[in-house]
Amino acid sequence: MRSAYNNLDWLIMRWINNQVSLDSEQELAVRTALDEKLLWHCSSQLPQYVTFLRGVEKDVEADAIDVDALRRHGEQIAAFGRELGLRARPDVIAFLASLDDEQVASLRESFDERNEEIVAESIEVTAAERQANQVRGMERGMRRFAGRPSAVQRERLEQWASELKPTAETSLEQRLAWQSEFFELLDLRSDNGTFESRMAVLLEPGATWSAEFREKMEYNRERTLEAIADIHALSTPRQQRRLLSRLDSLASDFERLSCSG
Repeated sequence: MRSAYNNLDWLIMRWINNQVSLDSEQELAVRTALDEKLLWHCSSQLPQYVTFLRGVEKDVEADAIDVDALRRHGEQIAAFGRELGLRARPDVIAFLASLDDEQVASLRESFDERNEEIVAESIEVTAAERQANQVRGMERGMRRFAGRPSAVQRERLEQWASELKPTAETSLEQRLAWQSEFFELLDLRSDNGTFESRMAVLLEPGATWSAEFREKMEYNRERTLEAIADIHALSTPRQQRRLLSRLDSLASDFERLSCSG
């Protein structure tokens, strides 16, 4: 955790350069913005993460992990994400406005490559394969925080995966529609006022979701919360001790990484 956080600037720059090659002026602007945002994040956000994790610890110790508690914690995590997005949005928009035609073409190519990967991973698979992938994904998260699931916990995971509404095709449709509007807006990037205002709206999470897709996502979210609550209720003392240890370790890492003092 600490190593990854301390190298976030390098990791983000590497990711950006994998999407589009920057000129020297753009690279300086991005690095300056990253330095500012990382200083803000470690001074104002990490202390909030510590408080949040300590609160989750208390709920685990009090055996108070139910759907309502999970929903509350999930909403707090989403709020952290929104705050980060809002803080970064002006710099992201300024960066996008600085792209030349060749860079926009490169970005489009990167998007297309990722779309092809999504089709191979999520669309060109059977329903059974998709459910198995969902179970494996949840298992990986559980192993990281609480250890290997028991047989009865895995049965609950398989039940959860079978209950989810399929979203892969609709998600790809939403992604492609968003990208179409995104590149249409990039054609207007020389018109500062129009570009900035419309791009700010487009960068709002879920801005282009259809009512159908939003309903499916909400349904799946509720089924997921129910499954996590049930799996936690089935956890062994050893799994609970490991979960508490993991939460404490994360909180301690954030405390050490915080530069609020």
